[in-house]
Parts: sequence; structure tokens; C-alpha cells
Amino acid sequence: MALRIITDSSCDLPFSIQKDWNIDILSFHVLFGDNEYIDGQNLNRQQFYRLMSESPTLPKTAQISPYEFKEVFNPYVQAGDEILVLPISKEMSGTYNGALLAKASYTDASIHVVDTLNVTFALALLVEVAVKLRDEGLDAKSIVEKIDELKKRIRLYAVIDDLKYLKMGGRLSSAGAAVGTLLNIKPIISVVGGKVVGIDKARGQKAGYQSIINYAKKDGIDTDYPVYFGHSNYPDAMDKLKILAGEQLKMNETRSADIGPVVGTHAGPGAVGLAFISAPSSN
Repeated sequence: MALRIITDSSCDLPFSIQKDWNIDILSFHVLFGDNEYIDGQNLNRQQFYRLMSESPTLPKTAQISPYEFKEVFNPYVQAGDEILVLPISKEMSGTYNGALLAKASYTDASIHVVDTLNVTFALALLVEVAVKLRDEGLDAKSIVEKIDELKKRIRLYAVIDDLKYLKMGGRLSSAGAAVGTLLNIKPIISVVGGKVVGIDKARGQKAGYQSIINYAKKDGIDTDYPVYFGHSNYPDAMDKLKILAGEQLKMNETRSADIGPVVGTHAGPGAVGLAFISAPSSN
């Protein structure tokens, strides 16, 4: 009996990692008007941001359906494997509920669906932890207990560069976007209670980077786990943040991630941030 780990493409891990980590990444569907794309199949990151820059409206993403989960579950259930599903936060998508509905079709199977409370490279961090624990020989129940503990300690902080997409999504008024752009205001966002929320503002990109580093300093970083850095079509900005963070934060291993359609739709290009497991004393 094997343990199968399943996540979705909102984690922003590269699809190529599925083989190396022995996991399944289910793809979100992305809609630009009447045109439908499948993340990682006929839509890569560069294409997504190009289409986004050309579109008069924001794209939409479609949650992963129970049928899509069942297609992946079927061979594993038949083989008697355990299944662990780590989807996007249920506060951000119906994908979690889709996995639960699919699970209900297999009354005798060992299927565990976790509300991760996270997305993008914070979710990637949780998936990496689950893979490591699986490879160490832990069963699904033990891994769920550990993920439930760590998800309360995970932190994600990011800087939004372009206010245009917050305005298009209705999260910022036209006047607010105009003034913010004029004053070079950069919103600072985090994930709180499973939702992406604004927590601060900075004037200028570098000040934004320093702001999220200051939040990380306050929380403290548990160096038993890697720190993930991510960007939305702006690798140079991520590299700058990495350098600043390396000078001020105690980190061991680091990872890099490209933010994809699920978060990129709302954050727009140019966003950059980091995710980590906070020190136990900060909770």
C-alpha cells in the first residue's frame, strides 16, 4: 500500500516536479472570455501574463471538479493506496469541497482531505513537508496531524506592484488606484484565516520588500523548513528580495516559485513575496 499525495496547480509548483516527488498536481482551468485554457497543459506562465496584459477584463479560474478528483482517485483506490489531498484553502475556492464530494464516493477508502488554509508558494511549502514525511515512512493520519499543526504557523507576505489589477477586480476604486499609482504605493498582502488580505502599505518597491522582511523578523523563521520566495512574472524582483532577506533573516534552505493564474489573476504581474514556517514561540 502506497501513500499518494495530490494537490492542485494553485500551489505553483512546476508540473515537472510531479515525477520527482511522486505526486499529482491537478490543473485549474483558466478562462479569458470564451477561450478556455488548462494550467500547465496549454497555458504556461509566460502565456498567461501575456494574455492578461492584452485582456480588457480579468480572467476567471474554474475550481477543480469532483469528477476530476475521482479520475485521479480511481486507480489509487483500486490499488488499496492511501490518498492525501492538499488543495487550495476552502476560503478561496470550491476545490476543497470538490475533493470531499469525490471522497464520498469511496466509503471504504483511506482518503484524507485537508483544508490547508493556504495558496501559491505557501501551499507548495506544505506539500513539500508532506512529501518529506511520506518518504520518511509516516502514514496519512500522522502527516495530516503535522500539516494541521504547521498550517497555523505558516506565513506568507507579498508586495503588489501594479494596482491596475486590484482595480479591475473591484478590490480598489479607480480613484484609489490613481492616487496609489501617483504616490508609488505598494500594498502588502498576507494570508490570514485562509484568505488573502491587505495588511499594510509601503511607498516604493524597496520599502515594500523591507516591510515584508520586517514581518518575517517579527514572526521568526523555523529553519527546520525551507523558505519559499515567489514572483509573478518578475524574477529580477524576487532575486532582489532574496538578497535583502539573506542579509537580514536566518534561513537555511530556500526555494523559488512562479506565481500562476489562480493568484496572478488578482495580484497581477510584478508581485513578489516569501513564505515560511514561523518560529513556535511566535504563536
